[in-house]
Amino acid sequence: MKTIVLLTGLFSLSLLHSDESIQKLALKHGLKPISHEYTLTTQPKVMVDLGKKLFFDKSLSLKGDISCASCHSTKHGGADGRPTAIGYKGQSNPHHLNTPTVLNTAFSKHYFWDGRSATLADQAKGPLQAPFEMASNPKLIEKRLSQTSSYPQQFKKAFGDTNITFERTVEAISAYEDTLVTRGRYDRFLEGNLTALDENEQAGLNLFIQKGCIGCHNGVGLGGQEMRKFPLLHHPIWSMAKQKKINALREKYLAFLSAPLSGTLNRYDALIQTMGDDDIQLLRLGYFEHYNQKESSRIMSAKGCFECHIDKTFKVENAILKRTAFAFENKGGFLGKEKPSRYFRVPLLRNVVRTAPYFHNGNVATLKEAVGIMIKYQSRSTVTPQQLDQLITFLKAVDTPISN
Repeated sequence: MKTIVLLTGLFSLSLLHSDESIQKLALKHGLKPISHEYTLTTQPKVMVDLGKKLFFDKSLSLKGDISCASCHSTKHGGADGRPTAIGYKGQSNPHHLNTPTVLNTAFSKHYFWDGRSATLADQAKGPLQAPFEMASNPKLIEKRLSQTSSYPQQFKKAFGDTNITFERTVEAISAYEDTLVTRGRYDRFLEGNLTALDENEQAGLNLFIQKGCIGCHNGVGLGGQEMRKFPLLHHPIWSMAKQKKINALREKYLAFLSAPLSGTLNRYDALIQTMGDDDIQLLRLGYFEHYNQKESSRIMSAKGCFECHIDKTFKVENAILKRTAFAFENKGGFLGKEKPSRYFRVPLLRNVVRTAPYFHNGNVATLKEAVGIMIKYQSRSTVTPQQLDQLITFLKAVDTPISN
């Protein structure tokens, strides 16, 4: 394939040969449309109707005041528009986790930020029972639904008999969620209608591919397929250094962790005594945190680095990451999947323009800021203001309202 020509952040369709169209490039890199037939064949109507009723039913919660729809509103792109959901007795998630969208989750392979569920039905069990969300339990849900006049017959239509169980309840809810898909002009573009996206939107799609966003945000849902490490850069300070230097400093840091104390010269002194000021700054801000100056045996040295008792003054990497891993405040201290840490379910992007605030703890207010962070710390790249606008324009083109 010949090189795609870019001019001042814009591409011109006239500069692309027919076999080099953005549409074909997108398909080649793993983007897929929602087929028109999908919404017609996914689930039996009686199952979907039951699931929809359950999805909006507040009696499934302990106090009867919260439904699945309370935190998954179509008005907010299948999320709730809050940094973190508010559940039973006004509680928020203890890790300050942001509510993911329910739209297009039929195309996910992982659910929850740590990817602990592999199916929609299994995922539905979590919020129903979590003490800080709906705070209910299987027996209470079964009892309440059995005592409601309409549910036994609806369960019979969907499952063949009137037996109401928790497992059937979440199966029906997931069947309804399976239909919450947002097919639109982006899908028509992928199917070959090259006028479905305008030139600026296609420029954004081209950047989405060229900047590596597509490496994680792929498939039908533009995400949800993988667990990926985030961020790839430890700390904002790392963006000022080349990867070769980052690797070298990390090797020195790992050597520091295993080095013995030698007389009055502690490990940190030995680590920095042959280093320049720039490397010391990168290493200190990237890996170390001075958390209690009163416990230091000595205060700061001439180079501005800390000389003190290692075990009392320096926290090892996992603890430090709670503060330094992200380019935003890590409220809640969540670090993704526990082993290995900092692996997160890749979010779906189809309705991302409606799901602010962003990231796992909802601590980034705008989409522009969120995309900028991803470009810098995940793709390790840069974009011009014009290119950033084009990326946002593409994400807006992917958005499709839903009325369910």
